[in-house]
Amino acid sequence: NPEGSVGGGSVGRRERRGADRLKPRRAATMGNSMSASQLQPLKTIPLPPIMKAPRPASFEDMFSTAKLRIAKRSAKERKGGAAPHLLASRNMLPEFPGGLGRLPYSGSPQVSQQDARASSEWCAAVLLDIPDEEPEPEQAGFNSEKSEGSSGDRPPVGSRRGSLDAGRSSDSGKPSRRGSVHGQDSGRLPAERASSPPVMGRPSMAVRSSVVAIPNCVDPELFEMLETIAARAEGRVDGFTPKEIERFETAFSRFKIPGERDLYVTDIPDLLGYLGHVITNEEAVMNVVRQVTMYDYVDFDEYLNFMEKFGEFEREEFWRCFQEFDEDKSGEISVKELRTLTKAMGFVPLRQMVHEALSIVDVDGNGQLNFNELCTFLAVYQHAEGFTQEEVTELRRQFNFFSVPGEGSNRDINVLPPEALSDALVQVFGLQVTPFTRIMGERLSSGKGLQKSSFDKSTGAPESLRFAEFLIFARKLREEVFKKMSADSASLFGTNGEREQFASDREEFSRHDLDSSGGLSEEELRKVLVNKRYTPLREVLDEILDEIYDGDWDPESSELQFEEYFDFMLIFEQRDGFTKAQVRELRTVYDRFDEDNSGEVSVMECAELFRYVGYRVTLEDLRDHVMEVDENGSGQLDFREFLRLMRLYREKELHKIRTVFDKCKDQSRDQMPVRMLEKSLVGLGHDPPFQLLPGMEKQKYISFDDMVAIADSCRSAYVAKERKKAGFSDEEIEHFQEIYKRFDLNKNGEIDNLELQNILKEFGWQPRSREQQTELMNKIDNARALAREAGVQDVGSDGSPTLRFWTFIQLARMCKTEEDKASEAKLRELQHELKFTEGEVEDFRQVFRSWVKRSFELEGRSPPKPQDNVPETLSREMIRRLMRSLGTSLSPSISDVLDSKIQSLDEESRLETAELGFSAFLQLMRWTLDTNFAGVNDATASSTEE
Repeated sequence: NPEGSVGGGSVGRRERRGADRLKPRRAATMGNSMSASQLQPLKTIPLPPIMKAPRPASFEDMFSTAKLRIAKRSAKERKGGAAPHLLASRNMLPEFPGGLGRLPYSGSPQVSQQDARASSEWCAAVLLDIPDEEPEPEQAGFNSEKSEGSSGDRPPVGSRRGSLDAGRSSDSGKPSRRGSVHGQDSGRLPAERASSPPVMGRPSMAVRSSVVAIPNCVDPELFEMLETIAARAEGRVDGFTPKEIERFETAFSRFKIPGERDLYVTDIPDLLGYLGHVITNEEAVMNVVRQVTMYDYVDFDEYLNFMEKFGEFEREEFWRCFQEFDEDKSGEISVKELRTLTKAMGFVPLRQMVHEALSIVDVDGNGQLNFNELCTFLAVYQHAEGFTQEEVTELRRQFNFFSVPGEGSNRDINVLPPEALSDALVQVFGLQVTPFTRIMGERLSSGKGLQKSSFDKSTGAPESLRFAEFLIFARKLREEVFKKMSADSASLFGTNGEREQFASDREEFSRHDLDSSGGLSEEELRKVLVNKRYTPLREVLDEILDEIYDGDWDPESSELQFEEYFDFMLIFEQRDGFTKAQVRELRTVYDRFDEDNSGEVSVMECAELFRYVGYRVTLEDLRDHVMEVDENGSGQLDFREFLRLMRLYREKELHKIRTVFDKCKDQSRDQMPVRMLEKSLVGLGHDPPFQLLPGMEKQKYISFDDMVAIADSCRSAYVAKERKKAGFSDEEIEHFQEIYKRFDLNKNGEIDNLELQNILKEFGWQPRSREQQTELMNKIDNARALAREAGVQDVGSDGSPTLRFWTFIQLARMCKTEEDKASEAKLRELQHELKFTEGEVEDFRQVFRSWVKRSFELEGRSPPKPQDNVPETLSREMIRRLMRSLGTSLSPSISDVLDSKIQSLDEESRLETAELGFSAFLQLMRWTLDTNFAGVNDATASSTEE
């Protein structure tokens, strides 16, 4: 509109489109400069004033420079006894397009723009061919890029009615340039040296250019991207590549107005952030937008025009930031300063990614980066969205697991459904990111896109993600975690100015910086981990510190800065406090018990898994723990939920070790005498003899970490002992021994087939058909194999009709597992029949078990022991109490209706002594909800609101 405001112009979108159809499409250019009052520098990045670019060098200037270089080189070669190296004898000397007669000179009356550009490119190529022995201070570099008006192979950008360039001529001799931040004619950025000297002894390079050396080992997509960077720097490529345009178009579709082809300009800052750009300050972005259109929306062609101009603006801002960190004005910064520089720019690079990218872009290997190398580093960083190749491989693996074939012509391309986004990201980063991934998944599944503009949004069909976009969401997730951690830790790590930028939630970490140094010592780091309910172990700390900290870590004096702390916590929580080797081991065990490769294990499978790794658990206790970690409410465990469950058990184990250690330690030095070791390990359930680990033989005292290491070294024997008992408790083993001895009539330590049948009948496990009898013989041989694997030597020969005790224990576990699986299968059938979800069934199970426990407390009875094999039930009176607790009033008539239902669900049709198991309880709950018994639905809804 005439005032140039963003919203509500005098020309509506419909009228604008009508006018656009009457105008031809052509490339848009900018001929005016904006004043300093219109374009302000970013407030979030402290950048110095931009340097005014040097004028394009004349041919005489370039020739003089080339002549000086040749003279120096010839003098040096003569001094070394070699023949002069003449320029005319070099076969690689590039020819000037159209012949040397067309070279311009200062007295030329008419010099076309094409000839001027060709001259500049030719002279720069000549200088590339004549390496400079000593850098000359006057060499500021030469502009070998194509002029702004050149569009290369990119499709023309439409000039619509909203374009500021409509009606302007693009044939002027001087290319149009946008104004600098301070209203100056910024022209081009000062270019870096045309080339780096050859680097000896480096890995074989497939391509070497003035910007980047490309190793042969990089993946094809990265190789192609680096080649494009080199070609663009040398002026051989102009505009955007097809892949870049495809990436822009995909992102554009995420933010455009639903059902339209336009994008609100107020959504462009968020779109830039989505693409990984860090300059998203609305004021700065809108100043660039206004060079393209004065309307409040743009189509894709105009958006490409904007991205072209924004790229120049972004590079200028990066140059200004680079100049600030280049304190000695050498044109290079050290690798150590790189993370600080990238932080000032707004990037979140982890140490592993920094080192991986540097191995590609640090051409001369001197540990210094010039500006071109820095820009290439940022391009490599953005190519993989800031992830290392190892991380990209894991992201690809999870994407492939959750993805499905596309539709229509895209059936050959796998895509990730929106509803699977949260689960896929959690599998990569861990359960701690679930609050962030749920928001992302819900937003994507809504079909409303990612824009934030306020307008009537018509819900569209949610779009699936290709892998490239999945990487973007993974990067956005890490950025969100970084922002949250930055806000939480501002008072701990930030400077005074930085602290003012964060407004909330500083207390959690600030109390851990005991010395207010602005960094985190190991003592303070341990307190942070304890506060997060982790037990920090030396082994885990050393492994992660070695990955994220530059230099040797000193537990007494070294400190983590915030970026290092972020790296540490990201890795620590991603591994849930385990070492990398332990995570791999747990992954192997998990995959072994995920029999159907579904990516989830049931509670039954998890029980077997836990017994395999040496944890003694009951099925009901395991269900309770599963409820604690089942973030997606599936009633089953994916690997991340399993890893968190293992963390809970590991913390219980470490707590037990800490308790024993504290009882035996020397209070004056927080260490335990070695002479107390055997007593401590016996208290932890380990069997002697015990040995100190290598390097501890001469120690008189051991630390808690030493105690954990010794206990872990004894764990293999402990696990073997637990496998021998097949996960049964000592009390249960004693119970089995009593029964075994009772049926071992000849007291020879073996039972024959007939005696075995009587024992199995005792537990209700006896075979009832010929097929089951044959199957029993196979089970006995499998039980022998399991007993041998657990370290039992005397198990008898396969096919033998007799059975020894430890083989019988393995057989008992197999029969008990089959019984539990059969009960679970019946429960699943009942669940589908009653139309409950698995999450609802688990919720009802928790209610049922809590009331069973309460019934024993109210009646003053002790709960039965596991070996008693007594099923959990609720009496008629406890069911009445439960109903009253829901806020219902049981009048005599209503009580009669309830009694009638309870009697019908009791297995023996009892009333006064009725006992309902969990399956009957589920049926009662379904009936209660369907009939709204005694107004229970209204009562529970009211209670929920309160």
